[in-house]
Amino acid sequence: MSQSLTQRLVQAAQQEMARTLADLCSEIGAAESSIMLPEGDKDLVFFASTNPSLLQPGAPKTPINASYSGIAYRTGQTMAVADAADQARHFKAVDELVKYRTHEFAAIPLTDRAILGVLTLVNRADGAGGTRPFSLPELRRAEAVAAEVANALARFPGVRAGERREDDPIHAFDAEFVSDLERLREPERRVARSLVRALLQNRAS
Repeated sequence: MSQSLTQRLVQAAQQEMARTLADLCSEIGAAESSIMLPEGDKDLVFFASTNPSLLQPGAPKTPINASYSGIAYRTGQTMAVADAADQARHFKAVDELVKYRTHEFAAIPLTDRAILGVLTLVNRADGAGGTRPFSLPELRRAEAVAAEVANALARFPGVRAGERREDDPIHAFDAEFVSDLERLREPERRVARSLVRALLQNRAS
């Protein structure tokens, strides 16, 4: 069975965000970075990452009420710690999966009117764990990237958390129409999506 347009958009978004995260890591000297999105009211799940193991089935969900990432998500404030593994608020199940300790850690909220998720930074790329916390300029750079990611997520509601949304306008049209949309380039898809929404709004009025 061929993938739906929404599934293809999700995969394209994940790949593009992974490239963006890799560039950010290279720029500020982080070992890895991830995008986490909410699943319901209790958990954050990995949506994109420079570490492929975090995207595999069975990767732990991070509790919103018991983690640094959750604090950033709930408060809208950047959280940064120098040696996370020694802190009670650190969610250690991820460390158990990847089989290394989290030292430097930062969680930056993805905000576009509402908080859509969290961008995380983990450890120093040079392996000098616990010795060089992420600096204020590095966090500011990560916040700028987080703002770009949040803007992209807000523009494509069907991409959030990788779920098919029944209110996504694409699904109101037949398979032939969707097939035509699949052949469009990304800028053309944005225009088409806006037109679809306008048509549906007129239909409902």
